[in-house]
Amino acid sequence: MYLQTSTLLNDKFKEKKRRNPSFSIRSWATQLGLKSHGALQQMLAGKRGIPKKYIHSMAKSLDLSVGETMYFETLVDYEKAKTQDEKNIYYERLNHLRPQKREVKFLDVEHYKYFQNPLHSIIRTLIEREDFVNDPTWIQSTLRFKTSQREIEEVINRLKTLDLLDEKDGKLIKKFKAIQNKTDVPSKAVQEFHKKMSRIAQEEVSKQSVSEREYNSFCFNIKKGQLQNAKKRLREFTQEFMDEFEASSKQSDDTYHLNIQLFSLTNKLDKKEQGVTK
Repeated sequence: MYLQTSTLLNDKFKEKKRRNPSFSIRSWATQLGLKSHGALQQMLAGKRGIPKKYIHSMAKSLDLSVGETMYFETLVDYEKAKTQDEKNIYYERLNHLRPQKREVKFLDVEHYKYFQNPLHSIIRTLIEREDFVNDPTWIQSTLRFKTSQREIEEVINRLKTLDLLDEKDGKLIKKFKAIQNKTDVPSKAVQEFHKKMSRIAQEEVSKQSVSEREYNSFCFNIKKGQLQNAKKRLREFTQEFMDEFEASSKQSDDTYHLNIQLFSLTNKLDKKEQGVTK
């Protein structure tokens, strides 16, 4: 799901250039009627907004489908939104318009163990690295936390059984870009996932150097009515972060995990408990 026009345009430009090697920034700018290709470069770098008058000509020049054009147009509106309420409206539209295809796999109650053990998602991520080796010994030596080769083999086999991994000519292939849980997945499994990843984060804070990690923590007050907007904004930020920094398949050489936790530190007291009298 794209949340930045620059990321979407860069990806679509690369796709078009693969199909047509002669397609360049200069030729594209000329095709759009721009006086200079510099303005287009700024748009691709995210330093300049997309004028609405160029939306359809850009979409046509990149061979976008009707659905992709609608998404692109909504994304421009999302970036231009001045208030959080406006952003929320456009975010919901983007979520509805985004292409599903085989990018996302929704799991249900039968897949309890997937969510219970973070190693499933970690291995699915690892196999897309450029230096990945399909060998439990290599995987075990690569991971910073302790796990057995037997557990690694069990996880890989389970991923195949769940149709989340495929194997061809000795190579593991990731099926579906992302995994999401349905609302009926037992919450204890998801809770266990977060607990285990938090424990790993707790251990690594003293093991990894500051140059390798980034830990931040803030304590703040909030109005109860703003909580849902805060949660939605965190989800938007997470998606924007992933869009910008997640490497394409077979173009990475390291694996990271991003934990985001927002939770209350105080009990909800009634007026009597607060010592307030009518």
